[in-house]
Amino acid sequence: MKLIFNLGVLLSMFSFLFVCSYFGYQSPRYVKLAHELTEKTAKKLKKQKGLCLAGSGGQMMDDIQMMMGFNFYKVVDVATARQLLMDSVQEYLSTINTNEEIRTYLHNYPFTPQNVEIVIYFYNPEGSKVPFNKITIAAVNQGKIVYYVDDPEKHTIKPFHEESYEKALILVEK
Repeated sequence: MKLIFNLGVLLSMFSFLFVCSYFGYQSPRYVKLAHELTEKTAKKLKKQKGLCLAGSGGQMMDDIQMMMGFNFYKVVDVATARQLLMDSVQEYLSTINTNEEIRTYLHNYPFTPQNVEIVIYFYNPEGSKVPFNKITIAAVNQGKIVYYVDDPEKHTIKPFHEESYEKALILVEK
């Protein structure tokens, strides 16, 4: 299922790129910069943490706000999920804020945790779903971190723990 979804996303991206290039559309420089910085961060996080980029994007019409989604192939507890999120946010912010060329396009400078969204989808090592009582998704968005588990009764996910970015940062630094 995951393979089919990933293939669908890739096919959509290639189709979009083909149509844009066929009609001569060129992305603005700030969009290219944002993608370059995202790729740079994703490569580093894959090497250091084993996080696999599953998607990226953001708001880039008037100014830049960015997001990244990762797959992680290990069952984790809250402390590990928190550490992965915090490391990802800090690495992304560092990459963005140290790039002088992109600064004029940012929503605000320096970029803060309020400007990025990171989502991590957790799987068993072989790629299957994690057990119902384990973290399925962990996300940081607008300074809030939420951890989700599967709800087998409703066939959906449900939040089971929330915390502020600031609280998570304190817990990680202990």
